[in-house]
Amino acid sequence: MFRVAPILAVVLAVGVAFADGGTAVSPAAATKAQLRVGAVQPLLVLGGGFRAGETVRITASTDDGFGAKNATAGAAGRIGVRFRQLSLGRCPTYVISAKGNKGSRATVRSVPYPCGIDP
Repeated sequence: MFRVAPILAVVLAVGVAFADGGTAVSPAAATKAQLRVGAVQPLLVLGGGFRAGETVRITASTDDGFGAKNATAGAAGRIGVRFRQLSLGRCPTYVISAKGNKGSRATVRSVPYPCGIDP
């Protein structure tokens, strides 16, 4: 007996991979830019998924104040920026954004935690 479903799945997968005119889409090209906090004192912002060589403007707004810096993404699309004047405390509130000159964007925000004196 001949099964059509497995063959159809392979044909569809190949069709999707080559839908842009004959070149497969690489996983790195489809990666969305992301940010994360690498260290809290001083604040270290790490990112990935940017385009290689992209100039990225990173802004950080925290309880300590505001900072902005530029970074250039490496060949793997990663960045790392240290804000020496900023740090995050025990119950931090922050918004960190990155905007690249080739269209990449990412934002990370603090998650509100219940802070203060326990009842």
